[in-house]
Amino acid sequence: MKHTAAFIIAIAAFMSLLPCAVAQTLPDAEYNLIRRTYTLNEDGSMDIRYRKELKLLRNRAITAYADKGETFIEYNPAFEELTINECYTIRSDGSKVVTPPNAFVRQLPSGCADCGRYNGIREMAIVHTALEYNCIIVLDYTLHRKSGLLAERFNLQTDCPVKRYELDYPGMPDSMRLHTNLPQTINEPYMKRPVRYDVEFQIGNLPQYTAETALPEARNLLQSLKRETDLQTVTAIRDWVVDYVTLNKIDLARVDYRMTPAAEVFRSNCGTALDKLGLLAALLNEAGFDARILNENMPSLLEEPFVVELMIDNKWYDLTATDKERMVPALKTMSDLDCIKGDPILVCPWRITAKNPLTYDTILQPDTMPGGYLHYTLPATPFDNYYSPANLPPTRTSNVWIGEPLLGDGPALQYACRYTIQMPEHLRLVGGDRKIQYKIPGVGSIKVVIRKEGGKLLAYKELVVIPSEITPEQYNDFSRLIIDWESSNELMFK
Repeated sequence: MKHTAAFIIAIAAFMSLLPCAVAQTLPDAEYNLIRRTYTLNEDGSMDIRYRKELKLLRNRAITAYADKGETFIEYNPAFEELTINECYTIRSDGSKVVTPPNAFVRQLPSGCADCGRYNGIREMAIVHTALEYNCIIVLDYTLHRKSGLLAERFNLQTDCPVKRYELDYPGMPDSMRLHTNLPQTINEPYMKRPVRYDVEFQIGNLPQYTAETALPEARNLLQSLKRETDLQTVTAIRDWVVDYVTLNKIDLARVDYRMTPAAEVFRSNCGTALDKLGLLAALLNEAGFDARILNENMPSLLEEPFVVELMIDNKWYDLTATDKERMVPALKTMSDLDCIKGDPILVCPWRITAKNPLTYDTILQPDTMPGGYLHYTLPATPFDNYYSPANLPPTRTSNVWIGEPLLGDGPALQYACRYTIQMPEHLRLVGGDRKIQYKIPGVGSIKVVIRKEGGKLLAYKELVVIPSEITPEQYNDFSRLIIDWESSNELMFK
């Protein structure tokens, strides 16, 4: 017997989103239907079924965007079976053209290149046929996983409007976590994103990854990476892993969330982000440090970076194996702020006030959009890495910890930043100048002012959260503050 529980999102014209529509023009394409179905089987396996019905409205959808005419499905034949249930095109005259067998090509995914142990993974490339103005592409397939593990995270946003989006989940076991953010408004061209529309859930208990304590075959390498200080040595080891171990960008579901032993990763010089993290931890431990893998962020497997934690000179540091970010002490507790005095960005990251805001002076480098529009996101601040609407479920049944006030009985969080963006004088800010300013008694306040003056875009953002803990009753107001803070980062010009 199979268990399913339905959760259906039915949104008429889900949204006109980046980069598919302008108010005065027809979108290039639209989805009549997207359906995802997850079924748990009694033998511990699962079936993931996906269906899309995509209508091409303009020739641009065929010529300008290759992804409209092709579909790529990755799977691992070692424990996954791919079945194409239906694949055809309904032409504008109503006739049906079934996709021929030679349009299905099995190939090695690009993310598996240069790493022999992943050469068994396959990608089904489907070249859709009979494409023309006003045709409908229909694809329905099932991926059968002989595994009881799945950490799924995807975004309801698409690059075209969606008439109907259906999500059909398995019976909800205790190990599943589901967080769904739905749109606050729809049908607004180039809308400011009030939420990220993330869906995240987990089936089964993922492994608790532990760092290996030794890697003897790397001793010669570690000797060459030794530097004058511990911090320099750790940085050199981290940089070697980032630069010289090939990153295979594949969904960890394809390897059933397994971490390859560090010795094998070291010998092969390749691996997933998780493999590289395990190698980094093993190298650090072989070099005499005490490194461990943080598992707290594992549910967001493909969104958040994997992290190794270690202490250097009585200060905690978090490292990733895929990014050579500047080494700064991690904020484990509010008392750790003393250890980063003098840093122009990270001094008191929760207490950057209107009197001493972060300042950003840069040049406009927008993304080009259809219809002559330009899209620009304000530079990310350290605060944006801590709170995001993507991580805020619709409701809470427990308190959200913000932190102790840094100064007596003042607010728990204060943040302010000022932007000066150099830009061509002829560009105009779509929607005109913006201003958001309000207070929520007992919760906090926000102020956002964005305006264009000649060849500059001037922006000021300020956020205050008063209590150290947000109660479930205050949670909606807190979410509103965070959503308005982030949505103000997205700007359109023409």
